[in-house]
Amino acid sequence: MRQHFSNQTDERVHWLTLFLKLPSEGIAAHFPSEADCEARIAQVRWPNGPICAACLGKNIADPTTRKPFRCRDCNKQFSVTSETILHGRRLNLQTYFQLAASIIEGEVRGSQLTGHGIKDTYGIAYATAVRLKRTITDELSSGDGGLLGRCICARELAIPQDVELGSVDHLDWLQGELQRRRWKSLGFE
Repeated sequence: MRQHFSNQTDERVHWLTLFLKLPSEGIAAHFPSEADCEARIAQVRWPNGPICAACLGKNIADPTTRKPFRCRDCNKQFSVTSETILHGRRLNLQTYFQLAASIIEGEVRGSQLTGHGIKDTYGIAYATAVRLKRTITDELSSGDGGLLGRCICARELAIPQDVELGSVDHLDWLQGELQRRRWKSLGFE
């Protein structure tokens, strides 16, 4: 379910933060293969190695060519996407990563991605495009950006210590950072 922000400042801070954390070289260049996406999901979900969702065991057998992990304690098989919004997906992970980045960019620019735009870009049915947009937007709207947000927002922000997170000063700093990046991309430093 889409998070309701307490005010416009909170919402703007949230989306600007996600936007500024996107890789500068773009999603396709930062995650050039499906394996890179899978590795990033594993790194974000399990920074200290895979954990079985069924028994919380850490005694996990390495994936085989079919790619499921297997818990040696309870014998359950699982993948990097098991029990996430990406479980049972029909599109590849690169598509989800790119679509999430496009939704973030649309939120910041105020030009929402439409169901028809998603349908045309990714060659999927309109109803699927609308459902996918809603699901990914809801995920990204969570306080930390959800799994997708944490995966694709790979840059760190050096927010000054004197800026209170979630404050108007925080919003001002984020907007200034956005402006600095725009000027830099135009060759001004």
